[in-house]
Amino acid sequence: MKSKIGVCMIHALTAMLLSAGIIMPILGIMDRSFLSINMLLLCTLIIAVFELVSLHKISAVIAASAAFTGIVIWIITPNGAQIISDVMIAVTLRIRGIDTAFPLIADQTMIVATCLIAVLCSFASLKRATCVPSLIMTVTTVLLIWMTDRQDLIPWIIPALIAQIMILMTSRYPETSVLRILPWSAGIVLIAFLLSGKGITIPALKTKADEFRQAVMDRLFFTEARDVFSLYSVGFSPQGPDQLGGRPDPDNNPVMKVTASQTAYLRGSIYDEYTGHGWRNTAAGRRFLWQSDRMQDERSLLFDQKLPSEEKYNTICSPETVYITMLCDSTSTLFVPQRIRELFPGTDMVPYFSNSSEIFITRNLKAGDSYSVSAPLFTSTASGIGQLIAMCETDEDAQWEHVLSAYLTLPEHLEKTVYNLAGEITADAKSPFEKAICIRNYLIRNYQYTLDVGEHPENKDFVTEFLFSTRKGYCTYFASSMTVLCRMAGLPARYIEGYRAEPNGSGETIVSGTDAHAWTEVYFKGFGWVVFDPTPGRQEQDEKENHNSSEQSNPSGTVSDPISEPTPAPTPTPEPTPETTPIPSPDESESPTPSPDKDADSTSPTPTVPGTPIPSPPEEENNTSPAHNHFSGSEEPAEDGNGFPFLLLIIPFMIVSALVIRIWLTSPRVKAERSKSEENKANIWIQEISDLLYAENLHRKNGETPIGYADRIDRTGYFTSVLRPVGEIISLLVYSKVVPEHTDTSIIRETAVNLKSEISKPARLRYWICRIFHSSKQRDWKTR
Repeated sequence: MKSKIGVCMIHALTAMLLSAGIIMPILGIMDRSFLSINMLLLCTLIIAVFELVSLHKISAVIAASAAFTGIVIWIITPNGAQIISDVMIAVTLRIRGIDTAFPLIADQTMIVATCLIAVLCSFASLKRATCVPSLIMTVTTVLLIWMTDRQDLIPWIIPALIAQIMILMTSRYPETSVLRILPWSAGIVLIAFLLSGKGITIPALKTKADEFRQAVMDRLFFTEARDVFSLYSVGFSPQGPDQLGGRPDPDNNPVMKVTASQTAYLRGSIYDEYTGHGWRNTAAGRRFLWQSDRMQDERSLLFDQKLPSEEKYNTICSPETVYITMLCDSTSTLFVPQRIRELFPGTDMVPYFSNSSEIFITRNLKAGDSYSVSAPLFTSTASGIGQLIAMCETDEDAQWEHVLSAYLTLPEHLEKTVYNLAGEITADAKSPFEKAICIRNYLIRNYQYTLDVGEHPENKDFVTEFLFSTRKGYCTYFASSMTVLCRMAGLPARYIEGYRAEPNGSGETIVSGTDAHAWTEVYFKGFGWVVFDPTPGRQEQDEKENHNSSEQSNPSGTVSDPISEPTPAPTPTPEPTPETTPIPSPDESESPTPSPDKDADSTSPTPTVPGTPIPSPPEEENNTSPAHNHFSGSEEPAEDGNGFPFLLLIIPFMIVSALVIRIWLTSPRVKAERSKSEENKANIWIQEISDLLYAENLHRKNGETPIGYADRIDRTGYFTSVLRPVGEIISLLVYSKVVPEHTDTSIIRETAVNLKSEISKPARLRYWICRIFHSSKQRDWKTR
């Protein structure tokens, strides 16, 4: 009983050190006010109860069962479930840098955390638990300190590090006393902390450590509010972020350099809800790591990566590579086509996507950032797209029901006259695609493009006012109207804001703020989203470069419209005057001549007049509007002189030191020198031979005598050393009960040394693993 009490006291000491070194940093990370000595007293009480009930097996089983049952009952009660929920919410907010939640649930959090950690540490300190659980808990605590940048909590982890070395050294090795290891452990930890020194840092290591921490935070804990792109941030929608309309003043400075084989619609923001004044994104509540294999199916659905089906796949859907290089600072949004097949971010970019299919990174884009994407670049004017969409209408579509419920909604205030107009426009259409083409053609044919518009009345619906009153505007007017009319016609549609990049003959273009654009995406069952650009614009260049049109252009550069009267000339503005656009009919859209039309609210990305210089990117410029900066107001952590990156060396240093001590203490030579009797020395070397043979998978069979075991191994020819003399000595020791002499011990020792040099490399590895992490009790020649 006395020996049992002694073992319990030693275990309680180890568990207490481990608990203290983990509980206090964890509580400090949650909230500084949580650092309370009362929690250590509660921890001591829990460990004491744990040791008392463990003195007897029956009491231990009863206590464990009662504790488990009580925890389960507490968890399923409304009060327990609420406390756990509150704690989880507070932890999440704390990782995001918001500390205000924890004080509201301080008492529950401290008690729950202390009880849980104390019980876990009690089990982790058991010898049969090995050193792995305690090592995981200790390393996790260090990482939490590091990621939350709470360097003031570093000294609190010293007891856990001391306990970790003690557990590592005594794991399944009862021959070594914990009390003898304790001074060694404490000395190693204290020396390591003294060596770290206040104010000592290694700049290169600190930089790498900060980069690693940022990478971990970006991939596992990125919940920060984003700085989101919108046309408002680049000078459009001057009446405010929530109100479309008004005379825009876009910035002409370069935004990005784009290399592509044809015109690319680079999406920035995707909106699903029309309010009557503007658009909102209500579907972007969740975010997913782009590289996550677990989210592959979600990514595939959102970006139509499996549409159309393989048997209907043709050259229209072939992906092309687009290269983007930022020329100025921007938002966190990545500007990309819709049907992304592959994304190649820059080295320090961690891309995420939302459930509205926006793509963004964990920071704002900077001048010089580069990335590329592989994606099809077709639009509604691609040759043959109508037939392909019609062929896909009967295919299975996992997104169809969701799309119908999310992208057909409209506000109740819209008047019946707008619905009637949508019906009239699409009355003769025979398919969903023809309906969308009719709406696009109607807007291009009957409404004037201009930037010279007045303020939109706040008490009137934006689309209704454009369709029936003003009848002129720029891209946001046309895209909003087409999206609303499509929904009225039963076509799922959404409003998109981004940039339209039109490359020159070399495949490059400089995109500026004046190339910011809005368009509509319409969803077709079995095929997915398709870009529709209803804004009147210049098409001659598209026809020549992308479709090799045979139509002749007139000297002014306008293209005749075979269907309708020419679009009235727009009011002169600082922007290039948009020209008439050919309007393909639903049937004509299948011919090879139509091509995407360029939004006239965008300037040509390359000089059209010889000698006109391309604007160079500004040295210091941020095009991000303060009105759209949604970053949380957490303060930047101050630099600390404790040299925390150097702390990262402490754990490896202590582990290596502990391993060295472990190897030294388990050395048979050291143990034999410390042994006082010849019999113990012989037994130590016999155990060494047993461990070596066990590592080589040469196990002694049941009922096999020591001599028979030795002879069988000698016959295999594995070793040049002969084991027969050792077998004879062991037989005498076991069956005759004689005391070994010094010459017997010398023979056994010499055989063990020679055997160790002859075992195979895999056996040598297994031997060292067993020696470091386990006690030498795998096989004993004298016990079988």
